[in-house]
Amino acid sequence: MATQWNPETMGPEPAADGLSLKSLLRHAADEAFAIIRSEANVIKLEIEESTRAIIADAMKAAAYSAIALLGLFSLLAFLIIGLADLLAGTVSSMASFWASALIIGVLFTGIGGGMAMRHAKRIGQDARLKNTRSEIQADKTFLQEEWKKL
Repeated sequence: MATQWNPETMGPEPAADGLSLKSLLRHAADEAFAIIRSEANVIKLEIEESTRAIIADAMKAAAYSAIALLGLFSLLAFLIIGLADLLAGTVSSMASFWASALIIGVLFTGIGGGMAMRHAKRIGQDARLKNTRSEIQADKTFLQEEWKKL
């Protein structure tokens, strides 16, 4: 890009396309800073979203683990009552107690354990910053194309 001298201002005049090298560099720097600021905001928002999702999944996993623990207590009650029933030799009087403890224990342990495992596996999956990676790749491509134009 050639710079022409304007005798009236005694300074460089922009070339025929209207932009001097200094203004082009300033414009490129402004664009780069705007992209960096934009990416920083995207990263910040995505980290906040990921943190909220991790906390929610961890809280759900803890709550369902507590339910599973209640189921384990019921299974322990089943074992105690069932063993007592076997040792006493009286099946009819205690059969309802240990059968109900077994049903409740299996139900609570199955539901609570399954849901706890489901949410425990999800912890951290949202922290991969998928949007940020795709935005950075798009910006990289854009900057490469702009650089080729110069």
